[in-house]
Amino acid sequence: MSTQPKLRVLCLHGYRQCDQSFRQKTGSTRKLVKSLADFEFVNGPHSVAVDEHLPTSRAWWFSNAGAMSFSSREQTDVVVGFDESVEAVVKFIEENGPFDGLLGFSQGASMVHLLIAKAQLGEIKLPGIRFAIFFSGFLSLSSTHDYLTSLRIKDFPSLHVFGDADEIVARPKSEKLADQFEVPPLRIAHDGGHLVPAMSKHKEKIAGFMKEQLDNIISA
Repeated sequence: MSTQPKLRVLCLHGYRQCDQSFRQKTGSTRKLVKSLADFEFVNGPHSVAVDEHLPTSRAWWFSNAGAMSFSSREQTDVVVGFDESVEAVVKFIEENGPFDGLLGFSQGASMVHLLIAKAQLGEIKLPGIRFAIFFSGFLSLSSTHDYLTSLRIKDFPSLHVFGDADEIVARPKSEKLADQFEVPPLRIAHDGGHLVPAMSKHKEKIAGFMKEQLDNIISA
């Protein structure tokens, strides 16, 4: 009996999270589509200075070089550690791929977008990556990323999930990120805040999106 093919999705955590904590936070969503996709998690290469109870907090880059901190609201010229994170993700894909899609939350979602833009410009290679899922995503506010955040993303299906009560990344910021994709993105709004929500009420939408990506890959 042949095995039913599945998507492989690489997941990028948010600021002050790590691969293991993000795995836990996405458990209910992953369960909804377990017949369609397997999810793997990569750790950001930079440690975040936090209290002793959160020793594994990580970041993809810092927007304040002095404090070695990050804020999605901070207009800045600084992107400390970004290049190292790009290299880390590309290396992870090379060593553990192929993957079919990327999923990111908050800073991880912004990182996913920047990786896709860099790949479209030919600066990096993301072999096999054909779609992306964003939770509480936003466009980087670093001027260093302007040439990437202004780029229209072509031929790339995407799913964007955002919260009406999100006080860290307000819904309009996530909508602005979605607007950069030329293929009309699937948008799902929820009543919650800055989190990966329980997606059971949106099961048909998210499963439909995943099924469409799987069918596209099988028929390619």
